[in-house]
Amino acid sequence: MARGATATEFRRNERVKALDDLPGVPAGTEGRVELVAGFAWTRYRVAFDNGLDIGSIDGKHLSRPKEFEAALVRRDAVEEEVTAEAAGDTDGEAPAAGSGEDKVVNGVTVPSHLLERSRLARERLTGAAA
Repeated sequence: MARGATATEFRRNERVKALDDLPGVPAGTEGRVELVAGFAWTRYRVAFDNGLDIGSIDGKHLSRPKEFEAALVRRDAVEEEVTAEAAGDTDGEAPAAGSGEDKVVNGVTVPSHLLERSRLARERLTGAAA
């Protein structure tokens, strides 16, 4: 994908609106970008109109005020497409690696073999310390 100005790239001092509820900032609250940082992942520090200043916000949670409604519609369409695609991918394919005992931690699936490896290492370390 070519690098350039996209809908989620903002400049310093640009006015933005929160697309999602952020800690202490309801969706739709306007603010001003104070800082743009990052190389591989661009993140923003925004001073919101309700007095809160939040850093490390991903651009997917922000939009320009004029594009706010269109950004919500676009995001909902992408979510529906991903959901439909995920439902269609399971037809005729093997189940994902880790069905039964896998755990999800902070949105990341940890395979059961890694959980077992960690359990054995804990047992080994506690047995050696005793």
